[in-house]
Amino acid sequence: MPIVTVPTFQDPVTGKEIPLGSQARGSIKKTRTYQMTTVTIDGDMDHRRRVQLQYPYHVPADPKTDLQIPERADFKAASAAWDLLSPEEKEVWNVKANLEYLNRHDNPGEYKVHNGRQLFIGYYRRLP
Repeated sequence: MPIVTVPTFQDPVTGKEIPLGSQARGSIKKTRTYQMTTVTIDGDMDHRRRVQLQYPYHVPADPKTDLQIPERADFKAASAAWDLLSPEEKEVWNVKANLEYLNRHDNPGEYKVHNGRQLFIGYYRRLP
């Protein structure tokens, strides 16, 4: 991954490199990926600096293993069930999720959901 001072993006029409902001992150049009990271200059942790990396987009693998297929189907069914809820029912789940998030002080290291959709899908997927 090459370190760059000014990340660029190739214009699809003209082919010219367009400079982006110095804090570019993520992928653009699935052609290039930009990332900020910290590197050491001489192996000494006291000599670190933030650098911008720019590299070609990597198409993620989708192996569709035998274990993934039922999990994806279960998640899809839970998401579809959420979409069938009325706005009032969704609001009930959102309030419950908000209360759980506010009560996280009991065990702050434990993950708490932030919205009703996450909470609903979590409960739905635990059903027998």
